Amino acid sequence: MAQTVLGGIYPPLPTFFDGQEELDLATLQRHIQRIEDSGIAGYVLMGSNGEAVHLSSDERQRVIETARQTAGESAQILAGCGEQSTLATIANCQQAAQSGADFALVLPPFYYRGRMNSAALLAHYRKVADQSPIPVVIYNMPANTAGLDIDANTIIALAEHPNIIGVKDSAGDMAKLAQIVSNVSTHFRVFAGSAGYLLPALSVGAVGAVAALANIFPQEVCRLLELFHAGQTAEARILQARIAPANTAVTTTYSVPGLKAALELTHGYGGRPRSPLLPLTEQERATLVQILKGI
Repeated sequence: MAQTVLGGIYPPLPTFFDGQEELDLATLQRHIQRIEDSGIAGYVLMGSNGEAVHLSSDERQRVIETARQTAGESAQILAGCGEQSTLATIANCQQAAQSGADFALVLPPFYYRGRMNSAALLAHYRKVADQSPIPVVIYNMPANTAGLDIDANTIIALAEHPNIIGVKDSAGDMAKLAQIVSNVSTHFRVFAGSAGYLLPALSVGAVGAVAALANIFPQEVCRLLELFHAGQTAEARILQARIAPANTAVTTTYSVPGLKAALELTHGYGGRPRSPLLPLTEQERATLVQILKGI
């Protein structure tokens, strides 16, 4: 049986760039070292927050190798491997394994959105899982895949594959998460795709989250998980409400530029996103400052 991904909180790490838009691996190391003892379960590289679509193959390799060297051999590392073709996705999985990743996080192909029905998605993920040297975690994020939302029945069917061991679902549909949890084995782990609905997701059986906010406030996001497991639901609800506005700011509202600006404002590093993404305007930064004060 394939390795199981641990439950808990996984920050999707930004990929940092210098003033010339070249990789800034020293800042990546600094970031990993800052959050490694905060209670997180591991790291996600080259998710949407990692600007995976802006990286070359060589850069992807260097990011994974740097994260592995910095985080140590025992750290759990998930690497984004999704591409628009099945063959390119498999190649990314193989490269991720060679570079030190433990799991492949696979976004569905969406360029030919109208043809990506359940049959196409089942065939794609099964072929990837058959040939990936590391276990596969399905990455469902309709906001970044032209609205493509992998339905519960497709995910449940994929969960039967021995090398598909979990899903990160960013659709925010609690009924769907509950349906998945109740129809898969305990070996298949369900993760929320955001800290904004972490508590509701946990209540229907999710085991953790891949949460952008955990890059900025890892202790707070991990504390919410602790409160839930301790049965302190009133305290958990209060904390969930407190972190929600900041979570929205660094995800839906301002996206990757907002996450990097928030890191800069709270911890002194972050830098610019890579073109064509633009950094926040001064007005957006001022608004973000006020939101972050609420945590």
